[in-house]
Amino acid sequence: MAAVRKGIGRPRKPKKKLVAVPSQFESDKELGLTEMQAAFVWWYTEGACGQTESARRAKYEYPSVAANKMLNGKDFPSVTKAIRIKQDELAERYAITPAKTGTMLWKIAETAFESGAFNASVSAIKELNQLAGLSVNRSQNININANVDSMSKEDVKERLSKLLGVDTEAYSSKDL
Repeated sequence: MAAVRKGIGRPRKPKKKLVAVPSQFESDKELGLTEMQAAFVWWYTEGACGQTESARRAKYEYPSVAANKMLNGKDFPSVTKAIRIKQDELAERYAITPAKTGTMLWKIAETAFESGAFNASVSAIKELNQLAGLSVNRSQNININANVDSMSKEDVKERLSKLLGVDTEAYSSKDL
């Protein structure tokens, strides 16, 4: 007699669904898609599945064969066209633009400030200023191919004035 075995260890957390799955897929008269083809297009573009898994979830009997036929562009060109249209729509919806980034940074700054996370709010405002071009990070690397040990103080002053574009009178011997 087999004993009923309970799960060992900590119970698993339920996985969150990435997208709300439609309960019923409808045929698309405009593109000439059947219900199963429309389901395949949805699963392939929004369902985060590969081609075979998309066909399996769309209830095809032989999913790998069906997926290959639908994606080859010869057997079912309307399916590949529908996939391209859906991918273009998704790319436009989730595109990163300066306006969307600015809005998102502003919301982050406000939310962080309201919750008391002032460092996060300041960081978001700093990024927002950089996005707007109000602040610029500048750094300058100067390669000096000179042996400073063998140079006199006057040579060092002269060399620095050439590199930095500063008058040698502007700094004293304490600065060296």
